[in-house]
Amino acid sequence: MADNNPFLPTFGTSPPMLAGRDGVVARFHRAFERGPAHPDYTMLISGVRGSGKTVMLNEAEDTALNLGWRVISVSASARDLCRQITNAALEHLRETEAGKPSRRISSMNVMGLGVAWTQQSTTGTGITVDLRSSLTSLAELLARKDTGLLLTVDEMQATERDEATELAVAIQHIARREMLPLAFVGAALPEIDETLLADRGMTFFQRCARARLLPLNQDETQTALALPVERAKGRIDHDALRLNVEASGGHPFTIQLLGYHSWEMAGPDRHITLKHARAGALESEQALLDQIVKPIWSSLSAMDRMFLQAMSIDDTDSEIHRIAERLGRSPNYVQNYRRRLIDAGAIEPAGRGKLRFTHQSMRPWLRSQQ
Repeated sequence: MADNNPFLPTFGTSPPMLAGRDGVVARFHRAFERGPAHPDYTMLISGVRGSGKTVMLNEAEDTALNLGWRVISVSASARDLCRQITNAALEHLRETEAGKPSRRISSMNVMGLGVAWTQQSTTGTGITVDLRSSLTSLAELLARKDTGLLLTVDEMQATERDEATELAVAIQHIARREMLPLAFVGAALPEIDETLLADRGMTFFQRCARARLLPLNQDETQTALALPVERAKGRIDHDALRLNVEASGGHPFTIQLLGYHSWEMAGPDRHITLKHARAGALESEQALLDQIVKPIWSSLSAMDRMFLQAMSIDDTDSEIHRIAERLGRSPNYVQNYRRRLIDAGAIEPAGRGKLRFTHQSMRPWLRSQQ
């Protein structure tokens, strides 16, 4: 294996070089510096699998830590979301009062803090300890020290309604009404618009600033593939670079996969040729199937799957009216599933009245399933 591979195709881990997301990072920085009155002080990031949502949370957390803030980083896919946040807030409160340096407390260690907590529990002084009171106490203390707290929540589409309500009430009261230094950044799959955000009781999250992570454009993709190679003292031929740019579709996780395997194929010479890029693309295909395509498929309804199977008949882009004919449905009927599948990251628009698979490996895989 070639050493010092400059690419990192691992979910939730920031790549050595982040391309195409400078605008979102700048929004974090401005909001944290300007305070609770800034509209981006509470933000919800959405994007398909592999678009870099967790990476953007990492960037927001690093920005806050560099400003001397404290950070709570949790995932809604884990149990007891509000309990996790409360425990972390109480630990930060103790550390702040003790003069300990700022740090990040994440889902990985928050449940091991040893904080006695139950819903609406009380301390020895009779003071109620819950999510809102613990975050308020911490934010008030940090305000007196002229610093702040960032709360990030990943996988927000998995949030239980009761916990989402409690979380929304707490953040809205502390950050927006009391104007205390509690910033919030959540990340979710686009399906959150049809689930949690469709709930009439979720007005706070509906009003959060939005950042939608779209595919990188061609120039950004080229930079994301070529610059890490250059920094690692390697070379990539123009035709090899062009193949990887086109094969990636601007999808951040796919970019990392293609770059990683192309570099590995080049070996110790660190010179990526077209031959290496093609071999790397073949290696990447199975990883995309296992880590992106199959998880998307498993989350779909029966009609969603029938829609994709109807698309797989075509060798190139599919026309919506042809899909409707194959399904025996009206074009208006299939439009609803078109939108659902775009949100799921399975397909993307390909011009007026046409669609294509977001990941081209999905077509042959679907054909092999029939």
